[in-house]
Amino acid sequence: KVALLVGNNCYQHHPNLMAPITDVFELSRLLEHLGFQVVSLLDLNKTEMVSAVSQFLQLLEKGFYAVFYYAGHGYEHYGRNYMVPVDAPQPYTPENCISVQRILQKMQQQQTALNLVLLDTCRKCVCPSGQEDTISSLGCRKVRTRPCFCRSEDAEAYELQDGEFSSGIFMKYLKKHILQEKKVTHMLEDVLEDIGRDPLVTGKQVMEIKHTLKEARSLTDPI
Repeated sequence: KVALLVGNNCYQHHPNLMAPITDVFELSRLLEHLGFQVVSLLDLNKTEMVSAVSQFLQLLEKGFYAVFYYAGHGYEHYGRNYMVPVDAPQPYTPENCISVQRILQKMQQQQTALNLVLLDTCRKCVCPSGQEDTISSLGCRKVRTRPCFCRSEDAEAYELQDGEFSSGIFMKYLKKHILQEKKVTHMLEDVLEDIGRDPLVTGKQVMEIKHTLKEARSLTDPI
C-alpha cells in the first residue's frame, strides 16, 4: 500500500489557499493507520511535481494498492483535468500544469490491484476560445480515480475556517468514512451523500463518482 499526497497552498501568481496543508496532514494520518506507506509534500513547482509523481510510479508493482491525492488549484481543458503547480504563470495553460489522466494511465500500466486518485480541486473550464474562467479564491477541490471521484464539470469547492485551522469540505467527510471496511466506491458514495446534505454547500458544490472497479477492494484490506 503506497500513497503520494501533494498539497499546494502558496502560489506565486494565483490566490493562496488555506486548507491543503491541513487536508494532506489529515489524510496522511488516516492512510498510515490503514497500513499505507505515505509520502506527503507541500507547495511543489512543476519540476518538483513531475519528479514526485515519477518516483511514486516507480514504487508501484503488480498487486499494489496505490493512492494519489492532490489538493490545490486545478481546472479542466478540453475534457482533460490538470493540477496547477505553485509556479504556474497567470494565465496558465496545460503546458504549465500536470495532466491527471496521464498519471492515472501510468498507474494502471503498473498492474496495481487498486488505483485511487483523489484530486481535491476546482473544475473550472478553460473554454475552447482560450477564455479561462476565474478560479475561486476560496480554493479548489476535485477528484478523479479508478475508482474516480470528482466534482461535476464547472464546479467549485469550498474551504472551512475554524479558528486557526482550515479544511476542505471533501476532507471533512472523507475522514469520517475512510476507515470503514467497505468497497472503495461505496465509501466514496457515503462521502458524496454527506456533502450533499451539508447546508453550507447545498446547490454550490456538486459531486459525481466514476469508476471501473469491479472487485470488492477496500482501503482496509490487508496486503
